[in-house]
Amino acid sequence: MARMRTVAAVAAALAATALAAPPRAGSSATPAPYGQKISWAGCSGVQGPTAMECGTLTVPRDYAHPRKSDDLDIAVSRIPATGPGPRLGSLVVNFGGPGIPGITELAQRTAAGELGRLNRRYDLIGFDARGTGRSSPVDCGDLAGVTATDPVAQARQVAQACRRHSGGLLPWVGTPNAARDLDVVRSALGDDRLSYLGFSYGGRLGSVYAHEFPQHTGRVVLDGVPDPTLDDTQTALAQAAAFQHALGDFAADCAARGCPVPGRTGADVVAGIAATSRSLGGNGVATVSGRLDRAGFLQGVQNALYSKDDWPFLRDALGALRGGDGEPMMQLAYPGQLGVAPAPVASTWSAPDNYEMAKLAIDCRDTPERHSAAAVHALDGRFAAASPVFGPTIEATLLSCSGWAPGDPASRRVSAPSAPEALLVSTTADPATPYPGAAHMAAALGNGSRVLTYRGEGHGAYFAHNRCVTSTVEAYLLDGAMPARGAVC
Repeated sequence: MARMRTVAAVAAALAATALAAPPRAGSSATPAPYGQKISWAGCSGVQGPTAMECGTLTVPRDYAHPRKSDDLDIAVSRIPATGPGPRLGSLVVNFGGPGIPGITELAQRTAAGELGRLNRRYDLIGFDARGTGRSSPVDCGDLAGVTATDPVAQARQVAQACRRHSGGLLPWVGTPNAARDLDVVRSALGDDRLSYLGFSYGGRLGSVYAHEFPQHTGRVVLDGVPDPTLDDTQTALAQAAAFQHALGDFAADCAARGCPVPGRTGADVVAGIAATSRSLGGNGVATVSGRLDRAGFLQGVQNALYSKDDWPFLRDALGALRGGDGEPMMQLAYPGQLGVAPAPVASTWSAPDNYEMAKLAIDCRDTPERHSAAAVHALDGRFAAASPVFGPTIEATLLSCSGWAPGDPASRRVSAPSAPEALLVSTTADPATPYPGAAHMAAALGNGSRVLTYRGEGHGAYFAHNRCVTSTVEAYLLDGAMPARGAVC
């Protein structure tokens, strides 16, 4: 699942010009992209199962004028059902972000042995949403010229670079258009209804799909569910409080195990982590990969709270830092893979693919709010109260869309009363999509969707090694067996 980046000016994202609503599926005007078939072939440059195949679809940049619009490429992958048992069709999987290349992520997850039971009965389908990975990716060029240190000026420089390189694409990368692309994928796969498993941002995409195409919605599972009822300020405040809570849970566990941060209680450990962050002002600590400063330290701690699997890495990194070695924390802050030394960090904005810029572009396209520095500064007290440790850096993300045209709020419209009920999975201590969001999403969908509660830690539940969660999700996707209302794992 996507790791929320809170480096100064990156985190919300883009916009430019409002979208006219295209014809919905089933209307008298049939959009041009329907009727395509995917020509499957090998997946060049992707490490995955040997049976994995890849192909490409074309979709209009502007669905309101599909025959007059330039086309975009949408890259799709398929891992055929293995059996035993009759094939149920295709299961489209979205791993969130936004911006995570779905083809690469699905290949890695499947090669690691995950999703195996679902793959017996379903062809697993990955796709890179428009603007990401191999699907007409957002390109903001060389961002070495982003030299401003003021968050607003920095965000404006990034916005200018993105417009210069991808200005013709940026107005069209929001979630409603991605949902329309998803329906083209469904049609090309030959499925009457979409079976879908969406994580984190994938929950936003799945809910918008159900709103746009209720008659083509099938079995849908959303895990780590965003709250469609919150604006970006409310979302950031909720995340700040949730990350602070997650830090407290980690700290209590660390203290019980013998934490490298001094203190006998979780509160002592939290205070020690806060003190360490304050001590890393100025030049920070030199490492092999660059210099670990306060922002990098807080990013490393925050990243490790996305999964309880990463808590041992965070304990080790805190211990190493007490000995003067900041490299493990750099690996958490700017990961390639845990346990693998990252490449030297030449710039705050460098990245191995376009994930960061795609996230910025898609999030801002979906975000109508634009904030002045003074308006954000007025929120200092609220963010500090929500999270004394993470509040200021999460607050700073509200300035990330400075310099971009206002976005489109359509991704918050998820009412789908005629769509089949979905299964929403929510973790009680989820730091990125706080637990109440799933209940709010269920109410907003208005179709009787059910919430499965996982009493646990981390962002998302299906990959949290809890057999109750995985068996419940799989029973629904494979057999249509919905859990009882109020079910808890």
